[in-house]
Amino acid sequence: MDAIRYFPVVGYFWHITDLHLDTYYTTKGDIFRSCWLNEHHSNTASAKRPGPYGDYMCDSPWSLLESATQAMKSKQGDNVEFVLWTGDGLSHSAKRMHETKRLDVLRNITELMSRTFPSQFVFPVLGHEDGSANFEQLGDLWRHWLPLEAVQTFEKGGYYTIEQTKSRLRIIALNTNYMRHDAKYSQSHSSAVKQRPDGSYHYPAGGHYGDHHMGKHYHSREGSSSGYLYSDRRNGYSSSSNLADSGIGGHASALSGSSSHESEKQWEWLEEVLAKSSRNKETVYIVGHIPPGSDERHIGHTVPFGHSSFTEKNNVRYLRLVKRYSSIIQGQFFGHLHSDSFRVVYNEVGKPVSWMMIAPSISPRRSSESNNPAMRLYKFDTDTGQVLDYTQYYLDLEQANKLEEAVWQPEYNLTTYYYGLSEVSSLALHNLADHFNNADDAQFMKYYRANSVRHATSTCEGVCLLNHYCAITRLDYREFRSCLETAAKALASKNASPAGLLGPSFALNRLLIATVPAALLLLSLFASSTISSLEVVRIAFAGPCIGLLRSVAFIVSCWRFAAGCWMMAIGHATLLLACIGAIRDAAFVPLVSAFSCTFLCLAQRWPAKVGSTGMMRQLRASTVNGMNEKDTCIAFSLK
Repeated sequence: MDAIRYFPVVGYFWHITDLHLDTYYTTKGDIFRSCWLNEHHSNTASAKRPGPYGDYMCDSPWSLLESATQAMKSKQGDNVEFVLWTGDGLSHSAKRMHETKRLDVLRNITELMSRTFPSQFVFPVLGHEDGSANFEQLGDLWRHWLPLEAVQTFEKGGYYTIEQTKSRLRIIALNTNYMRHDAKYSQSHSSAVKQRPDGSYHYPAGGHYGDHHMGKHYHSREGSSSGYLYSDRRNGYSSSSNLADSGIGGHASALSGSSSHESEKQWEWLEEVLAKSSRNKETVYIVGHIPPGSDERHIGHTVPFGHSSFTEKNNVRYLRLVKRYSSIIQGQFFGHLHSDSFRVVYNEVGKPVSWMMIAPSISPRRSSESNNPAMRLYKFDTDTGQVLDYTQYYLDLEQANKLEEAVWQPEYNLTTYYYGLSEVSSLALHNLADHFNNADDAQFMKYYRANSVRHATSTCEGVCLLNHYCAITRLDYREFRSCLETAAKALASKNASPAGLLGPSFALNRLLIATVPAALLLLSLFASSTISSLEVVRIAFAGPCIGLLRSVAFIVSCWRFAAGCWMMAIGHATLLLACIGAIRDAAFVPLVSAFSCTFLCLAQRWPAKVGSTGMMRQLRASTVNGMNEKDTCIAFSLK
């Protein structure tokens, strides 16, 4: 008898993040001053003006948000189960605003979302730019999207959970501000909020976002067609009232108590929700703003980045919970980094057990490399919550400003043409990360292009490539640091060119590189019977010269972590130029040139093997099995 085949009930949900609406944005502004109008410094005709839909150096204008929501509506209509909004509706300059103004901005974004999706529910979480807003006021602002019990926990601590009775999927929305580096977060909101900028900056009169956007707020939720009405157990949905009644979540308002106390309350609440979901055989989505782990685009930062990352203690604690409940966690969704990436969580024996998706931002601005605006549509099993695929949409900002028309278009589908994954799972994403072994790999090139939403302005090789790989596969900070250090040593050893095959000793390899060219040249010299004494001196000088400069070039490349073939090639080119004067009259110039060019070609070719799949596997093994870095480096040099 044939087994019964399961056919999922397919649904869709949007994920948007980091809108960063800037109400001071104006097309008359200066891109070097956040696209604001500066009255104290006249904007000269030579100053570059921001476009109608934004600029890569600035936060979002109102027109960009309107175009994004209109595109969401036109592309999927009402065939959407819900929308995940993972925080940072306010601009990076929002701390200068009065709290009333901050709430007005969030109110208008809420109104825009409500008009766009009148029959669907939006599940918002707090971003680090939103964190000083009053929980009770935001709870009142978003209560038309949330059930009563969820509003109660949100008003206390900025977090909540949505329980469904018509399916097994539960949504857990975290306040990741409690987990970040910011000792002052729990202080009074009024003391944390600064006033708006001084009079030199003002709202753009007659711009895309004026006072006429500041008035109404829509609460009407009548006529829901999606079935996502939650209060009073309507349409099969309810909230975890037992958790609220038991006091889990505590009095977590940021208006009182210490940050450590409030953070602990959320941890207790989260563990209780996960334990209950496990007992009830539910499946879980975890949604938050700041992801755990490291930022793949912050090259060189081997510690938590400033105040906007998990503390090391909270990072370890979160990963421990994910590993413990990985069997019920169907997906984790974050924003904050403004980049398109993913993460894989491994258990104690190195098996991939969970994954996270980090969605790119709608705002094009980023502190380092910027990106095109983006939003994501997920396809999922509405009963189990299993993610089946997603489509990444983006706006070519430069083209949109040029044509004065916002055309949002698909960038790629996860499982089809772009990455060709058979499924969305921790194992499939682990296998994808295994392809990120060198900058020329087709899969990594696609990933890196998508990482900045088709706005990459530089190549990524050597340390950059390793930073991406280690950030994706090493979420624990200590493991991340170890991954970078081990991989850097492995790259340096591997880039030793042919000498890496001659012995396991690092010192021996360096000695061979320095002496073998000289020895071979001298051997050729004495084998000739027609050479003059002057030529003997010149050739004898040329041999050590080549050996010495070759060694220096290698040391320089090691110091740069053997970042790529270009460094090795420069070293060999320098070798040829420096030595050509000493041997220009020698009879063996063709021999010397051919020998040096051979080394140059080998150095250019050899890095293609650097960071091979085998190396990446050994990196994982070194963490799991305790192989020390020296042994790992030796193993790579022998490989």
